[in-house]
Parts: sequence; C-alpha cells; structure tokens
Amino acid sequence: MLWKKLLQGALIIMAVLMVVGVYTVVTETPLLQAGPGEAETAVGHVDIRRIFEAHPDTMSAEMQLSMEAQTMREELEEKAADLSEQEQEELLEEYQHRLAMREQELIAEVVEKIEDIVQEVALEKGVEIVLESQNVIYGGHDLTQAVLEKINNN
Repeated sequence: MLWKKLLQGALIIMAVLMVVGVYTVVTETPLLQAGPGEAETAVGHVDIRRIFEAHPDTMSAEMQLSMEAQTMREELEEKAADLSEQEQEELLEEYQHRLAMREQELIAEVVEKIEDIVQEVALEKGVEIVLESQNVIYGGHDLTQAVLEKINNN
C-alpha cells in the first residue's frame, strides 16, 4: 500500500517536471526564473562529509567516544557478572543506547561548528543558499575548499 502511494507521488512529481520542461522548451523561457527586477539567488554547495572528516574536532570526538566506550565496557563487565542473562541483555541495551546518544551529541557539536563556518564563508562569497553537494546535479558555487581553508586557519 505504501509503495503505491510513493509511486503515485513520484509520478506526480515527474508530471510537474515534464510540464515545466515542456513550457521551457516551447516558450524558451524557464518557468522557474527570476522575473524582471528580481535578483537571482546565488546558490552554493559543500561536501559536508569531506568537511566533517577533515575537521580537527572529528578526530578528538572519535577518541573521546572510544575512551567512553571502553569505560562503559569495563563497567558493563563488572556489573554483568552477577546478573542473569536477561538482565545482562537489558544492561547491554542500556549501555548501547547511552553510547549512541553520546555519539550523536559529539557529532552534533562538530556539525554545528561546521555549519557556522559554512555560513561565514557563504556570507563572504555572497551566497544566499548552501546545499549539500550530493544534492546538486549541476551548477552552484562549490564552497568546500573555502570552508576547509577557514577551518584550517582557525
């Protein structure tokens, strides 16, 4: 049932895109373009994965998470010795959940720093909208290198 709704939605989107494309070809005027007197919006994109992997805080977050995981493992081994198998599994799930939450917190901290730097670079370059590179098929200004340079200079 869900796949039918998804397929129906995809067909509607394709039909709209076809209408826009046909209109553009027939009238030689893009339907989705800035009108007279309207400024075109500068669009940029960044390879967020590359930036995240290169950010110095990513390595320290990984090391911190690894140390916390080791501490949790030691705590778990101590506590689990006197527990039933069911209680051990519940305790393991609790520790895994805590570790996953901590990982999300550490990642969010790094991503927030990256987003701040992306915003700074975009403002410097006069870019109003920044997308992730994986969502861009064509065009836009690649700001990845400028963001990496700003991270390295800080």
